[in-house]
Amino acid sequence: MNIRLICIIAILLLCSLLLAVNGPMSYPFGDAKHEIRDSLLAVDNLSGSIYYQQNYITVDANWQEGQTYIGDYYDWFWMYHFASIGYLSFEIPDIPEGYKIQSAQLMMYTGAMRGNSESGVYPMFNIGSIIRPEGVLEHIDYGNTFSSNDVIPSSVYGTYTFFTYETLQPPCWVSYDVSECLLMDIASNRNLSQYRVYLQGFSDWDSWDDYIATSTASGTVYPYSAKIVYTIGDGVSNIDPSIPQSQLAVASYPNPFSDISSITVKAPEPGLFKLNIYNLKGQLIRSYTNSSKSSGDQTFQWDARDDSGRKVSGGIYLAVAQSGQRTASSKILYMK
Repeated sequence: MNIRLICIIAILLLCSLLLAVNGPMSYPFGDAKHEIRDSLLAVDNLSGSIYYQQNYITVDANWQEGQTYIGDYYDWFWMYHFASIGYLSFEIPDIPEGYKIQSAQLMMYTGAMRGNSESGVYPMFNIGSIIRPEGVLEHIDYGNTFSSNDVIPSSVYGTYTFFTYETLQPPCWVSYDVSECLLMDIASNRNLSQYRVYLQGFSDWDSWDDYIATSTASGTVYPYSAKIVYTIGDGVSNIDPSIPQSQLAVASYPNPFSDISSITVKAPEPGLFKLNIYNLKGQLIRSYTNSSKSSGDQTFQWDARDDSGRKVSGGIYLAVAQSGQRTASSKILYMK
């Protein structure tokens, strides 16, 4: 697998290939003079979690304790029901003159989950019927200090679906495009970009554990540090606009699928090209090779099996097509 392909998988699918953070880095997505990629690590004393009771009274605050439990649990010793919210804070990056933010992905590692106290089961809130709550990401501003009032923030800039029952398969990375959030913080002259993540509804306040275990620890040597991976550019391209550029494209239908997905690759020119399917960890699941004598659409049928013929687990996969120096990808959701 070449470096170009590894970088694309790492940015798009939260895989753990982009874990080391050693200062500004340039990647082969164009001329390094015009595009820079770097990572922001979560701020130690402003990232972690709070635990609170049903009346929203804060019980405890843990900052960068390494493991954060998003959701609820029951303390049998104290006979208390608790809920937990995760908080993430990042310093605004230094943008060189003439450059601007092109993209930014917030990445958070989820290691495990519990539903009705059963390990490996997605959280289940028993509210009349069983509800599997979404993971919610909020863009907020809680400043340079934390207080118990942050359980209910005074203002929320944006609310997004971070993960769902169908998409979360721990252990894995979860990511969300926070480009607009970062641009808003820069425009507002803020020195921090801040977020919180929780389960929709927070808790069902029963005696069963329902949570997602995430990592909030920080540090360049820690492989699972929460981070924002961003790209800045100066808007200058080395591509001659007078020369038509061939495009390689990938599409799948139906998506999501539960039986067979038809993956179509639009080949810009004749020749050899590859189609590979990867899981969230960046592991190769299925590979196809095709040598076409003409350009146009080439279609493959994927039955949710790996190269050994074994059925894969439900979740998000990435179909990556490569033709020469061109690479294109598409996300596929398999609902088992």
